[in-house]
Amino acid sequence: MACPHRDDVGPWVLGALGGDDERVFAEHLAGCAECTADVAQLKMVADALPMAAPQVVPPPALKARIMGAVESEAALLRAAGPEADRPARAERGQGRFARWLAPLGRLRPVPAAALATVILAVGVLVGVLASGGDDTSTTRGFAPQGAQVALHVTGDHGRLDFTGMPAPPAGRVYQVWLVHGDRAPRPTHTLFTVAHDGRAQVDILESLKGTDKVLVTDEPAGGSRAPTTQPVAGATLT
Repeated sequence: MACPHRDDVGPWVLGALGGDDERVFAEHLAGCAECTADVAQLKMVADALPMAAPQVVPPPALKARIMGAVESEAALLRAAGPEADRPARAERGQGRFARWLAPLGRLRPVPAAALATVILAVGVLVGVLASGGDDTSTTRGFAPQGAQVALHVTGDHGRLDFTGMPAPPAGRVYQVWLVHGDRAPRPTHTLFTVAHDGRAQVDILESLKGTDKVLVTDEPAGGSRAPTTQPVAGATLT
């Protein structure tokens, strides 16, 4: 019989357990070999996450929106009963890998200081899993002179790869926008800068479903609700 605390392995590794949950799991971990092994395996994956682009802390308003969604989901799960949130039993031969990644989709409320780290880590983990398929398409986009950008799309997940990209102006960051048809660009929570050599690998945190174009503008630190400058880079989905 599976350990009832295994759903806490993912949040524990990402620092997303707090208060009594953290204390209870720490006490449980000291005596559970199964959870200890899962923590060790997942920590190796989390430590190896490719965070090549210097990511920017999301604006404070993002926490309120995320926590509102988390609390709404928690209320629905409480109404549906304790079994609603329990993952299906893994198929024989599937191994531990698929089972101990399942809890990552059910992160609990976290302290403000850890929120950005959790969001980015989960985003990259999702990207790593999504890229395991062979249906990835790559599109070359436009960028400033001397720079190049490629948009990699797997399912609804996207990643932008930059080379030779100039840094944004002082006090500003790059922000990713999604465009559908003739509608105004939709802001994302993906804010980034570039390394000193102009390289960046940026996972787009939002789904690309229904998106025709991905655009990048430079915006004030913390991002904007609508573009304040013309796009400096972007790509059209094929």
